[in-house]
Amino acid sequence: MELVIETNNLEKKYKDFKAIKNLNMHLEKGAIYGLIGKNGAGKTTLIRLICGLQEPTSGTYTIYGVKNTDKKIIDVRKRVGAIIESPSIYQNMTARDNIIEQLKLIGSPSLDEVSDLLKLVGLEHTGKKKVKNFSLGMKQRLGIAIALATNPDLLILDEPINGLDPEGIVEIRELILNLNHKKRITILISSHYLDELSKIATYYGFVDNGQIIKEISSAELNKKMEQKIEIKVLDIKEFVKYFEKYNYTYEVVDNNTINVYG
Repeated sequence: MELVIETNNLEKKYKDFKAIKNLNMHLEKGAIYGLIGKNGAGKTTLIRLICGLQEPTSGTYTIYGVKNTDKKIIDVRKRVGAIIESPSIYQNMTARDNIIEQLKLIGSPSLDEVSDLLKLVGLEHTGKKKVKNFSLGMKQRLGIAIALATNPDLLILDEPINGLDPEGIVEIRELILNLNHKKRITILISSHYLDELSKIATYYGFVDNGQIIKEISSAELNKKMEQKIEIKVLDIKEFVKYFEKYNYTYEVVDNNTINVYG
């Protein structure tokens, strides 16, 4: 198991307020990690710390095994693309020109990938249309294209579906799945919509009051949420034979208890 991000008792304090406290998270390579929590739970603060926009009050974190206190962390962050709160885009420019400006900013010697990035996020036909006339969903996809300009291994998205209509949400969802499955990009995505995250996330971190109170895989979460009947039995072996015969989904809890699912 290779960890892309790991935090160790991470804390961020603003005067007397602890936005993050003793936070521990583990993001595996290749995962779509859903950071779920209500507004004000500490999701954006955590993301800002990981991206180096703020320094932790105490505790540490690593990105690809490099600790935040190591000078090499600057080079490692070049493997990270991020949108925090809202995408940074020029409203009076086209989508193409926005990407060109980003490539110039990062010192890219070639602009060959501009068309590929536009196509990847479904904006290849926007032509001379200025960004100020884009829908919110189109702006979010352009923001993702700009974040992908550095060809990152890790993409961090802070509340990317906020304010989007149903069509926009579907577009972002499909884009995220495509980036993960086809481009093999590890993704950290924050949201307070568990229902929407459940359609894409492979792992979850539940944030409350500045702490991750639970980390769980999507398979484990689905199992916990699945309807079941708990049966107390006298002869567990006979019941197991019966369930196996009729191909029922079950779980042996102890010598006298079986959970039957579905």
